[in-house]
Amino acid sequence: MIKLNLGASPIWSKKGWHTLDHKLSQSTDNAIAGDASNILLPDESCEIVFCSHVFEHIPHIRLPMVISEINRVLKPGGLLRILTPDLESIARAYVHKDDKFFNDAKDEDESLRTDLGYGGSFVNFIVSPGQDTALLDRDLGSFIAGYAHLYSYDYEMMKILFTKLGFSPRKAIFNDSIVEEMQEPLHVIGLEAKWQNLNQKFYNDNNLIHKLVDGKYHINFKVTGFDRDPLTSLIVEAKKTSHIPKEEADNIFNKTDKNYNKYSFSLLRSDDFVNILEKKDIKFSSKKE
Repeated sequence: MIKLNLGASPIWSKKGWHTLDHKLSQSTDNAIAGDASNILLPDESCEIVFCSHVFEHIPHIRLPMVISEINRVLKPGGLLRILTPDLESIARAYVHKDDKFFNDAKDEDESLRTDLGYGGSFVNFIVSPGQDTALLDRDLGSFIAGYAHLYSYDYEMMKILFTKLGFSPRKAIFNDSIVEEMQEPLHVIGLEAKWQNLNQKFYNDNNLIHKLVDGKYHINFKVTGFDRDPLTSLIVEAKKTSHIPKEEADNIFNKTDKNYNKYSFSLLRSDDFVNILEKKDIKFSSKKE
């Protein structure tokens, strides 16, 4: 049975674990090519999937199908543990203008926006710049920006998603996994196995290099372990109870009158827009909603 870190950093490794990397052209011994919506593994081949700070990078209309895909590769009773920014705790800190919270959050994540006050920091957890998703104009002729974070969740939202998609979830706390191996926090290999904010002060104090230069990271160390960012992370651990296929997951959360998600596909009703997609050979649903 496989233990899979889905969306692991290229600098992460752990004996006995596989990683998934969407940038790989083909799989190697312990690194699997593919992405979270297309895990190139057989059904029920994994006993554990760990996923740290990935869900917020996935468009919310795709997340149900991603969870369904994770469920597919998990064995019955298999375990999924996820971390994602905690919308509730961050929103509470914003409402109360909690200066200490946001100062400490900045220590956890140096990229946190601070030039627009508490509101700018709060929204930066939900939507942030990056290289994961590209925003173009509706004519697909002009690049607007690249994004990393696209959405945020509280536990109630995660509980509903997981329960409807074949899991029994619980709200976890830092390092409390029922799997003893996963009680080890994320840390630099060769240093003490305890969580420390991975910021420039930490890197300088330990003679480590972690710098972004011309869009590429320069890093001279490896990490291992699991949970990170205890202040701002929502942590959920969920056991697989059944499997809900992707099409059904899509129907439950997107093709329903209970929310506005269907409007996300309304441009497919425009022949002009569909023609642009076809000319540019861009994949899209052929079924007009």
